[in-house]
Amino acid sequence: MKQLKQNRPGAPKLLLAEDRFSQGATHRYATAGLSLVAIGLLCLGSPNRWLHWFPGALLGLAPLFELCEQRQGWRRLRLVYGLWFWVCLYAFWVDPFSVQVLSLGEILGGVVVAPLIPLFFTAATLLSLSFSRPLPAWARPLGIATVWTGLDGLLGLLWCPIPFHWGSLLFDWPLGIQIADVTGIWGVTFFAVFVNGVLWQLAKQGWHLGKVGSSAARCYAPLSRTAGVKNSSFWSSLACGLGLSGLVLGYGAVRLAHFDALAAAQQDPRFRVGTVQQVAWLEADRSWEYRLQRYQELHNLSRQAVEQGAELVIWPEGALRARLLNTGLEPYVLEPMQGILPPQGALITGATEPDPRTADWPEERKRFFNTALLFDAQGNLLDWFGKQWIFPYFESGRYVPSPDGYRPLAAGERFGALGVMICLESVLPAPSRRLTAHGAESLVVISDDSWFGNSHWPMLHGRLSVFRAVENRRSVVFVNNTGGNLVVDPSGRLQQVGPIFQQGVLTGEVMRRSELTFYNRSGDWLAWLTLGLTLGLWRWQVDKQVL
Repeated sequence: MKQLKQNRPGAPKLLLAEDRFSQGATHRYATAGLSLVAIGLLCLGSPNRWLHWFPGALLGLAPLFELCEQRQGWRRLRLVYGLWFWVCLYAFWVDPFSVQVLSLGEILGGVVVAPLIPLFFTAATLLSLSFSRPLPAWARPLGIATVWTGLDGLLGLLWCPIPFHWGSLLFDWPLGIQIADVTGIWGVTFFAVFVNGVLWQLAKQGWHLGKVGSSAARCYAPLSRTAGVKNSSFWSSLACGLGLSGLVLGYGAVRLAHFDALAAAQQDPRFRVGTVQQVAWLEADRSWEYRLQRYQELHNLSRQAVEQGAELVIWPEGALRARLLNTGLEPYVLEPMQGILPPQGALITGATEPDPRTADWPEERKRFFNTALLFDAQGNLLDWFGKQWIFPYFESGRYVPSPDGYRPLAAGERFGALGVMICLESVLPAPSRRLTAHGAESLVVISDDSWFGNSHWPMLHGRLSVFRAVENRRSVVFVNNTGGNLVVDPSGRLQQVGPIFQQGVLTGEVMRRSELTFYNRSGDWLAWLTLGLTLGLWRWQVDKQVL
C-alpha cells in the first residue's frame, strides 16, 4: 500500500501528512497518560481518608513539570489549571448536603474561595519552572523548590489559613519531616518539591542521554560530545539530589533516635488526656430538648474517657454552641462533670462568650469571643483563652480577638502551661510558635469542622498538627467536633488516631516539655529567605530577557 501511494502524484505530501497525524496522535496519548499519572500520584499524596500514600507527594510533581515544559502560553496554563482543579476537587471537596445550616453568604463565600486553591498551585508550578529556567540543569531543582517555597511562605507570612504547604503531605513520614524544628514546615515543603524536581531532571536527562548515546554509537562525533555534556549534567543532578536528601534524612534519623531515648527514659512529666468525638453537625434544631440530649452525650463520652485513665478531658470547639459562663446552662453542663472527673482532673471546652466592651451595644452589634474554657474537677473556672485569628468574612461579623493575645492556660501543677489554639489557628505556624515562646509545655487544638460537611477536611486539618508538634517539639492534642482526633508526640509520630465521623473517645499520653527549638527562636527565616531568592531569580530572568 505504501508503495502504491508513493507512485501516485503528491504521494510524498500524503505520507508526510500521515506521519504528522500519527505523531500527533502518539503525542496526545502520551500527554493523556502522563496527565493521568500526575493526577493519580497527586491525589494519592493528598491527605484523604480513603487512601493516602506519601510517596505520591514526592513523585506527582515530576510528570506535571514535564507536561508544562512541552507547552507554551495559554495551552500550558489551561493544562496545569485543569490538572490542579481535579486534584483539589478530590482533596478539598465538600458535600454541601451534609451541612444543615449555611447562610447564602457563607455558600457564596465558599464558591469564591474554592477556585483560588488550584489557582495557587497553578501559579506555584508555572512560576517555579519559569524563574528556574536560566539555572543549569543540576541546580534547577533547587530553583524550583526555592520559588515554590517562597510563594508558600508568602501566604504563611500573610496568615493565609488555607493549607497550601506541599510539605504537609509528608505528615506520616517522620523521617522526612524532622527538619521542621529548624526550618518550620517551609523546609519540608522545600525538600518535597526538590525531590520532585530532581526526579524530573534525572528522568529527562536520562531519556535524552539514551537517545543521544544511541545516535553517537553510529559514529557521529558531535553527538558523542553532546552525550558527554548530558552525562555530566545527569551525574551532577544525581549528586545534588543525593547530597541534600542525605542531609535531611540523616538529620531526621538523629532526631528520632533522640526522642526514642527520651521516651525510654521517661524523664519529662506526663499526663493522660481524653478527647471527645461528639460528631455533631451544624444542626437546624436548636430546641432545648435536642441540646440537652447533646450535652448528655458529652457527659457519657467523658465518663468513658475517665474510665480509660484520662485526667484532662477535652471537648471540641462546637461542643456547646452557646454561652456558658454566668448563665443557666452551667448546672446542666458543669455539675454532672463534677461526678465524672477525677479529683485532680480538669475539663477544656469550647464556648462563645460575650465581649464586655460591647455589652452596652445594640443586640445586633454585640461581639463575642470564640473561647476555650478551663475548669477544675469542682467546676471552678481556672483560665480561659479567646481565639486571636478571626477568619475574615466568615467569622469577623460575629467574633473579635480577645485582648490578651496568645498566652498559655495556667492549668496548675499537674497539667502545666497548656497552649490552646482554636480551629484554623493550628493551620498557621505562628500561633503555636508564640504560645511555645510564652511558656506552653504542650499544645491543644479544639476545632469544629462541621462547616465543611462530609469531606476530607477534618483529616487534612488534623494532620497539620503533626508539623506543629515537630516545629515546637511539643505534644499536640487535636480535638475535632467531627472526629479524627489525634495525639501527636514531640517527634511528630501519631500516637493515637480517631476515626472520622464516628462518635467515641480517644485517650493518650501527653509529654510536658520546656525546650525551645531553633525554629522557635528564629521564626520563619526560611520563608523570608526563599521569598527573597525568588525575587532575585525573577529579576535575573528579566535582565536576561532584556539582554
